[in-house]
Amino acid sequence: MSSDDGDDGGYVHTPGGVEGDDGPDASDGESGGPSGWILVGAITLATLVIPGIIYLYPTLLADHVPFLVAMLALPFVPALLLGVVGVWAMKG
Repeated sequence: MSSDDGDDGGYVHTPGGVEGDDGPDASDGESGGPSGWILVGAITLATLVIPGIIYLYPTLLADHVPFLVAMLALPFVPALLLGVVGVWAMKG
């Protein structure tokens, strides 16, 4: 069943890959370009900035619209932003 050296001829993964191969796109040095930074900005805005505004100034839109409408409209902004940026990132 096995050979003398204990190798049965199966695949053995060597961490680090093949000698001389530093991995995919190791020499490019590109970190995603401007679209990557736009995605980071959109996620930061949607997870930190907009919820912070809702928490700190819950009556921000109360002068213009009813409070319930404001609490429905403000969370819609990051949802719409993430949807648009997600579709844009997948097309590009």
